[in-house]
Order: sequence, then structure tokens, then C-alpha cells
Amino acid sequence: MAELLLDPEDRRTKKEKCAEVGITPKTLWKWMNDARYVDFVNSQLDRYTNGELAEVWRALINQCKRGNVQAIKLFFEMKELHPDTKAW
Repeated sequence: MAELLLDPEDRRTKKEKCAEVGITPKTLWKWMNDARYVDFVNSQLDRYTNGELAEVWRALINQCKRGNVQAIKLFFEMKELHPDTKAW
């Protein structure tokens, strides 16, 4: 179920995903209130997003090179070079 919840390509509802894995929405609700399950889902999310990090940075840099002001601001914030992010 965690894989289905984290798949950005899967646009189905939670109810439809529950049906696929053979659980009820009530069961999923109980799982989502269990710290162990939430920790597992978060660890899977970290693993997935860490694997995409290089590509995301590359895309951000490409947008900066194209003159996208919002991307440039975000880049400076992420690199802690923007005045609002300085801890002076």
C-alpha cells in the first residue's frame, strides 16, 4: 500500500488503491494513525526523493539559466545565499 500511496503517477483514489491490495479504507486509516506505518511510509518517501535529487537540482539549474526569477530565488534560498535565509 505504501508504494501505491507514494506513486506520483497513480492518480487513483485511496479507496481504489485499498481495493487493489485487499484492505478497507478503515484499515488504511488505522495504519495512517500508527506511528510505525507512518515512519515506514516516510522512509520510503525519503528513499524515493533522494533518488530523484540530482535530476531535480538539474531541472532547477536549467530554469535558473533560462532566467526564471522564481527558480533563481529558490536556488539562492536552497543554497542559503538569499538575504532572507541568512541567520545574522
